[in-house]
Amino acid sequence: MDDRASRLLRKRLYLGLGLSLAYAAVLYLLIWQANGGMLFISGLIFMPMAIASVFSAVADPLGRASIGTHLKWALIGIAVLLVLSIIVFREGGICVAMAAPFFFAGATLGSSLTVALLRKRALRHTPPLMILAPLLLAPFEPHLDYRMVDEQVVTVIEIDAPRSDVWAHTVEIRDIRKPELKPTFSHNVVGVPTPVNARMEGQGVGAVRQLRWTKGVRFEEVVTAWDQDRRLAWDFRFGPDSIPDAVEAHIDVDSSYLKLARGDYVLEDLPNNRTRLTLTTRYRMATPINAYCALWGRVFLNDFHSTVLKVIKDRSEAQV
Repeated sequence: MDDRASRLLRKRLYLGLGLSLAYAAVLYLLIWQANGGMLFISGLIFMPMAIASVFSAVADPLGRASIGTHLKWALIGIAVLLVLSIIVFREGGICVAMAAPFFFAGATLGSSLTVALLRKRALRHTPPLMILAPLLLAPFEPHLDYRMVDEQVVTVIEIDAPRSDVWAHTVEIRDIRKPELKPTFSHNVVGVPTPVNARMEGQGVGAVRQLRWTKGVRFEEVVTAWDQDRRLAWDFRFGPDSIPDAVEAHIDVDSSYLKLARGDYVLEDLPNNRTRLTLTTRYRMATPINAYCALWGRVFLNDFHSTVLKVIKDRSEAQV
């Protein structure tokens, strides 16, 4: 490739990158912002494919550049888009972390398919179908039904303190200080809010525990089982403002596709006046990517569980 052709290609690459990011903003506003639900197929699969397809079709309409060149620039565009979604659109870390693998995979597939189509003269008119796919599917996706599955995450810790002491620091966990929290991927990398206070109102079944986390997160746990020094169980209760949009606007933990349902602590005696404490959280979900979401559920909930259990352990052992 001579210098003139190389300069022309470079200009088209920059043009393709700019137009693909502009189209990404349009798709974001029409698919993610304009819909109350979670559009998994059009938003996580077809959207990155369409963005990459715009880039390849504009930058190299005859498909002459190498696949590697197309993929490199398409993935750069997706990386820029993810960063801009945090800075400009104030996307939460949870949503970005979960979407990133789909966006990179979708961009790879979209760019590869577009280049293959552009190289076949008879098929060069088809990339616009891929580009418009997320917009065509978005109105219909909320009407699709997915299989509901039940999941749970269980985390266990052993504490050098008797059950009665552990129970006292489990029922209520007041005024959690930052130095008490262990570093985790969810909290320190993704930016998930951390627990601040758990205050119990009343005793026995029907009592309500008020939960407060950083970044304005507030919700309740309604006690469904109270076995002194042995088991505490609850149902989660969320209000419309429990999780501010600034924290996470697109993942609703009390919705038709995801419902954080129940939890419990179980305390068991161990030799030498020690206690095994088990924290379980149960939830339901109905998405086309249940296995993938369950993987992230284990990551986020295990990080939260281990953080809270460490606070209980440290406070209980300090009392002995």
